[in-house]
Amino acid sequence: MTEPDAGKASHTLSGQIADALRQRLLMGEFLPGAKVSLRSLAAGFGTSMQPVRDAVSSLVAEDALEITPTRVIQVPELSRQNCDDIFRMRVLIEGDAAALFVRRASEQEFAELQALSEAVRPAQLGMAFTDHMRAHIQGFNDWSFFVGDRCGSPLMMTLIHRLRVRMAPVVALALCRDADEDYSFLEFSTHIMMEMAWVARSRDGERMRDLRRSDILTYQRYLYRRLGWTLDGRLS
Repeated sequence: MTEPDAGKASHTLSGQIADALRQRLLMGEFLPGAKVSLRSLAAGFGTSMQPVRDAVSSLVAEDALEITPTRVIQVPELSRQNCDDIFRMRVLIEGDAAALFVRRASEQEFAELQALSEAVRPAQLGMAFTDHMRAHIQGFNDWSFFVGDRCGSPLMMTLIHRLRVRMAPVVALALCRDADEDYSFLEFSTHIMMEMAWVARSRDGERMRDLRRSDILTYQRYLYRRLGWTLDGRLS
């Protein structure tokens, strides 16, 4: 029997571990400042240290994790300026990606976008808090990645994923905060997603870009309010 290529197997395993860690970050399992143990991860994945070390190195290169001067691996604690910059980039990139999507999407993809948009409302409202937060995050991620992954630009797709992974711990921190829920925002958010699903079918890229940018900026205000920030940088 031919032996498998060890280097290829290790690369594949480290890639799978990196993908799993990105997903855990996206789902809010790590808050800013959380420490990451290579040994614990290796035990959790049932593997040796090397593929875990390689996976973590990939995430460090993407700024999703960091290594402190004392060699501690942790989730970055983003500054307010970092968050502002990420949202500026998201508005530009995801707005354009949405415009590209509507110009090339199939009727089947329009139908799938409609279904994802309709799924956001029950994911946002009427749930116990823990399930609510996970469903909230999952619903927004599913919608955003569906559009980004089908915009026709591999570079845009990569940037969308990396920016969202990097911002995800701050999103989770905001959603974990003990704050009065802003149901007017949740209603607006679900409405604008349905509006984008309708506009997409008309293949109006400019309108889709504007709506997507408004959606992201509104979500920024929602998160910042929960964090006690305002858009002008002062505490609320």
